[in-house]
Amino acid sequence: MPLNAITVEPEQAARHCIIWLHGLGAGPEDFVPLAKQLKLPTEAAVRFIFPAAPERAVTVNAGYFMPAWYDILAFSPQRKINQQHLEQVSQDIGQIIEQQLAQGIPSENIILAGFSQGGAVAYHCALNLKHGLGGLLCMSTYLVSESLPKQPLQANTPILIQHGRQDDVVAPSLGEQAYQQLSALGYQAEFSLFDMAHSVSPSQIKAIKAWLSARLN
Repeated sequence: MPLNAITVEPEQAARHCIIWLHGLGAGPEDFVPLAKQLKLPTEAAVRFIFPAAPERAVTVNAGYFMPAWYDILAFSPQRKINQQHLEQVSQDIGQIIEQQLAQGIPSENIILAGFSQGGAVAYHCALNLKHGLGGLLCMSTYLVSESLPKQPLQANTPILIQHGRQDDVVAPSLGEQAYQQLSALGYQAEFSLFDMAHSVSPSQIKAIKAWLSARLN
């Protein structure tokens, strides 16, 4: 079943697309304001797509139903997850990417972004795509080891990893670990820390704007 999504269209025909994935228990509306806050160049004609995670029971949250890209079975030391759920939602995001390609937006003009659990999905989807993307933005998240293909398929996709120094939900060390793993395999990854908890800060948004603007040619 296709994912529901909120789409924010540019004033002119879209030339670029940014697909932004929310975190566990949240919703697409959480990040919709960023479409304006980022103040990306008008001439880039960016279409924003904010998909919604399906509702499902989450084991670590006492089995309560909530928006979740996949079930989390245990938190530590590394997240133990339902891998089948991750594979399915990654395919769903892949379908959104295919739709953008069909509408004339080339893969190098598509950027995938994700926060927290959405970031783990963004990693998995982008690293295993047959298309090279214009960029991968992963915020306050972690890399599931099964997400790494045996051979780097998208070693040329720029990857920006951001994390809060005071994050007590996803440890900053997990963000740095992802950076180290990807760099060792030859991926074009950058890693930045910000003085914030498990959230998004003004200084981070400024850095995201600069990074995105450099890729919206």
